[in-house]
Amino acid sequence: MELAINKEKLVSTKPILKWAGGKTQMLGNIMPKIPETYGRYIEPFVGGGALFFALTPYHAIISDSNPELINTYQEVANHVDLVIKYLHQYKNTKEDFYAVRALDWTKLPKANAAARMIYLNKTCFNGLYRVNKKGQFNVPYGKYKSPNYCDENSLYSASEILQRATIVCDDYRSVLKNYAKPGDFVFLDPPYLPISEYADFKRYTKEQFYEEDHTELAKEVGRLQELGCYVILTNSNHPFVHELYAPYKIEIVPTKRYISCNGNNRKGEDVIVTAFPKSKPLLRAVPKPLPEQVSKYPATRFMGSKSKLLEQIWSVASQFEFNTVVDLFSGSGIVGYMFKAQGKSVISNDYMAMSAAFTKAMVENNQMILPLEEAETLLVRRKESDHFVAETFKGLYYSDLENELIDTLRTNIAAIKEPYKHAIAMSALIRACIKNVLVEFLHIPGNGIMTGEKI
Repeated sequence: MELAINKEKLVSTKPILKWAGGKTQMLGNIMPKIPETYGRYIEPFVGGGALFFALTPYHAIISDSNPELINTYQEVANHVDLVIKYLHQYKNTKEDFYAVRALDWTKLPKANAAARMIYLNKTCFNGLYRVNKKGQFNVPYGKYKSPNYCDENSLYSASEILQRATIVCDDYRSVLKNYAKPGDFVFLDPPYLPISEYADFKRYTKEQFYEEDHTELAKEVGRLQELGCYVILTNSNHPFVHELYAPYKIEIVPTKRYISCNGNNRKGEDVIVTAFPKSKPLLRAVPKPLPEQVSKYPATRFMGSKSKLLEQIWSVASQFEFNTVVDLFSGSGIVGYMFKAQGKSVISNDYMAMSAAFTKAMVENNQMILPLEEAETLLVRRKESDHFVAETFKGLYYSDLENELIDTLRTNIAAIKEPYKHAIAMSALIRACIKNVLVEFLHIPGNGIMTGEKI
């Protein structure tokens, strides 16, 4: 497990790049929120990596969708001496700046490409990293007298920390899916939702981060919390951010926008969202006796029936406060009936029509009955049936007379508008077929099996 560093004292390691939206100034607000212990540190929008370099974690996964940025971190981690060698070859002149800027970094040796990025970042206007739609760096020369673009001590310190990390160039969704595990600390610093009409937080890469992307990210935060990760997210103080992260703790923090051409617009507000794992109740299965009413449920030979586990199910369920149960796969209906006997309202469902009819009639239904006189009328042929049973199952299970009776009952039951009466009648017909007692309907009109019972 990682140990969070002393939150009163930040470590000396600093980011090697200046980055739009960098979190150096917010470290004092973020650090106290970091869990004391966690598994691994994961940052899929690493950017300048201010928090990563401040924490100096021993087990980390850092990532970004910017391949040039990731190449820089990988080369500083693995070939820092070579990166420094290339940096010493650069000069702080306007001519050299534009000459270096014109180079295609993908065609340079990787260490030189890393040095180029650091050099341009330290000598360009306002230290801004911005690319055009073709992915080409397009920030003008900064005209600084003595920019420290080859800070060897910082580079060696950063190299040591980066060597302990897994450095990935990928979409944040893939990174979190492949790496995040329960107990990990995930820091999310996505491109911000713009506040002003001039704000442009889609400049990190040639790809853009739209409103729907923020919606997807909010869903991912929920998944991570359910997984058991500690999540801290930053964004602009935008109403949509508050809407997306309403279920979590949100703190508003005043900030300065250092990368801005207009000094009057350098003040702003960020938010810090904290989403830590939900505490889960400790449940113990202590069997409890059930009401006698449960034993009166009609016995069935339903495969997978939970009739022998009712006490254990209730012992766990009874530890929660609830009034209504939704039984999505009701099967024989015995579990729903057990909850009903405990005074709970039950909503039942099953993809098998037979099971759905049983549980709707005997479990979900609380008041409705099918009076005997109404049941008797179902035996009387009122209109021609579709003869489906008589024609499809002729000579298989029942006599021709019984098949005709089934079709008559099916037709009459289908005309019942009240859903619980319909379920009672259909359940009685199904049970009569299963128990092979159709002959009783032929000789004893109005058999009580059609009435249903109220518990």
